[in-house]
Amino acid sequence: MEETKNTQPVEAAAEAPAQEAQPDIPEVERLRAELDVLQAELRAAKDKYVRLYADFDNFRKRTAADLEDARRGGELRVLRALLPVADDLERALGFAQAKPEDLIPGVKAVLENFKRALSGLGVEPVPGVGADFDPRYHEAIGMLEGEKDKVLHVYQEGYRYGPALVREARVVVGKGDEPGSPPDPESN
Repeated sequence: MEETKNTQPVEAAAEAPAQEAQPDIPEVERLRAELDVLQAELRAAKDKYVRLYADFDNFRKRTAADLEDARRGGELRVLRALLPVADDLERALGFAQAKPEDLIPGVKAVLENFKRALSGLGVEPVPGVGADFDPRYHEAIGMLEGEKDKVLHVYQEGYRYGPALVREARVVVGKGDEPGSPPDPESN
């Protein structure tokens, strides 16, 4: 009988840790399931990130290519507008050898065609003689007697492309000391 008594406590002792471990098993299974869910969410987030990064990289490359195409298209537009001017100059030189006196009207015609080509590209001249001096568009290279702050002479024409200044006009400006005009009260 002792044997049976001994076996019962041993069995009871073996069952006690097993009963204590049983409440841990559902907790471990729950944590493993939660880990699996979190790992799946992480994989999905990584996949989404990689796809988004690839989409952005493709967008960046497409944008760079589009900008390069637009730049080249603009250059081609300018070249196509200016090639007729080169053709006109070649013809003018050909006529100049035969009749030098015809060179001046030909060069004037070439200049008009060139200015028309610039205008077609959106390039407009800066206001010149008679216009008010504007330091945004004019570079004063001298002053003469004449109407104060008016452009009297243009040495080099200036050009604008829309609101952007391509080149300022180099001008002579009136300083207001016209002979016979009353003295300027602001100059004293």
